Amino acid sequence: MPDATHDTVSLVLQGAGWAILVECGGSPIQKLSQLGIGLEDLSAVILSHHHPDHLYGLPALVQGLWIGQREAPLPIYGPRQALDRAKDLLALMGLADREGMFAAEWHPIPLREGRELGCWGTVRINTTPVLHGRNDTVALRFENTGTGRAIVYSADTGPCPALIRLAAGADLLIHEATGEHPGHSTPAEAAEVAQEAGVAQLALVHYPVRGVNLEAWRLQAARFPGPVTLAQEGDRYPL
Repeated sequence: MPDATHDTVSLVLQGAGWAILVECGGSPIQKLSQLGIGLEDLSAVILSHHHPDHLYGLPALVQGLWIGQREAPLPIYGPRQALDRAKDLLALMGLADREGMFAAEWHPIPLREGRELGCWGTVRINTTPVLHGRNDTVALRFENTGTGRAIVYSADTGPCPALIRLAAGADLLIHEATGEHPGHSTPAEAAEVAQEAGVAQLALVHYPVRGVNLEAWRLQAARFPGPVTLAQEGDRYPL
């Protein structure tokens, strides 16, 4: 749950003249503006799953792009369950068939391990289904074929071998640390996944911020031998 300095989890992958928004909660247009990313550079949206905190900002994003006179189609990727929920949201807000609206291109992500989603510039994106209860959910691996660097985002998940395989050898694992809830991970479990995957650095996201000692929460992941951080709004990671 957000507080004054933490919003729901979103990431943006930025290249030369393009950007991909991963998750779409909060106020996406404001956040992109704060990061200095122009709306004309937005090339795609990826949704990891269908829960509200990961896609409730999509109608605001689509309306803002329409007001900004976007004409190019907007590709939206995600498990079919997430895309169905996203379509329902846009229809509810009267954005699905508005006259003059740019097209939303829906791209279901098959729930198969190691699925290649596509390439943008020198960045290749692969996906793998993870364990988030009965919810269709995918983790993402971003790999720069030019530099060889890789960053992996766990999405919401409990510990699972498929995520360890996806994250193998990555420079950074961005892993959720919700706590002891079904379909989620504790910081200690995130550290175990990071250690088994052999990643260089661990950044915790999706952690509780109300009534929690955040440094104590981070220290629960201390078994991981590399750097462990609590990701903050606007953090940047080179790829």
